[in-house]
Amino acid sequence: MHFIVSQNPQIEGINQHRHIFNSKVPSPARPSYLARYDSDSGLVLLNAGTAHGVTIGAEFAFYPAHGSHPFGKPLVTFTVNNSASFFSILRPPIDPSCKSIPTVFTVFQEKPSPGSTIHLYLSAAHNSASLMLVRDDIRRLPHSIEFVDSPDDAYLELTLRENQVVVSVRDRKATVYGFDHKFLTTRNNLTSFLEKAGCFYRERDRHTNIDSEVAKNVTLEFYKLGVTRSKFEDIPECQLGASGPNLYSADTIDFIVEEGSVYGVKLTNLSSHDLYPTLFYLDNVDFTIGNVYHFH
Repeated sequence: MHFIVSQNPQIEGINQHRHIFNSKVPSPARPSYLARYDSDSGLVLLNAGTAHGVTIGAEFAFYPAHGSHPFGKPLVTFTVNNSASFFSILRPPIDPSCKSIPTVFTVFQEKPSPGSTIHLYLSAAHNSASLMLVRDDIRRLPHSIEFVDSPDDAYLELTLRENQVVVSVRDRKATVYGFDHKFLTTRNNLTSFLEKAGCFYRERDRHTNIDSEVAKNVTLEFYKLGVTRSKFEDIPECQLGASGPNLYSADTIDFIVEEGSVYGVKLTNLSSHDLYPTLFYLDNVDFTIGNVYHFH
């Protein structure tokens, strides 16, 4: 296409907000971490901590650094023994026979910490041999799954219908606002579906694992915005500013969107560290995590 001076790239239609050009779509692959192995103590220092959702009890697998996506069996698996805001200390396995860690390696989180689990309820009405096979398939997932005895304690309820599985959302954080949704998948696709759901719930609940040292020094405010005068005399133009009370209360932003209105988030860092937040939009309808916004 010839260069047209007066034309800027534009996109129209139902997909006009899709990621294009230099926008980066979040990768579904597990993130890798930088780590340093101390051969004298046998400990590993990881460059991620509670601010990144890494807490005590999480397991990290070590692979040879041949590429960004590991294959096969890991060299060794370490467990988080101590975790601060921005780094963690990993202890070696109990088995002392595995000591061969190469100079260069790649580290991936294999399992979340205890408590970072997906709560599943298998419908008792379908307590059949096929359902037991489904339970066995789920237990092979690399991430923690916890089976509960009541749908009231579950994030998701599974009901088996021949070769199909009906997944009902039971998570109280969604249903308390009237959200009622069901997914239909097959037994063959169930594990990949649950892996996606697991990623969704871990990201959503990550703030519950953040230590108080970080959380207490960051304040969040949410306002409906209106036209206000600038605080600076040399700027005559009107600006958008807070119009009304802070809508964030008790860890929840609960409001009815007014058509044509604009809303804004205010984050204030009171700590001595430079923090760079990333905001995600998590959609309960399809367990997608999108519309990523980075602030610098």
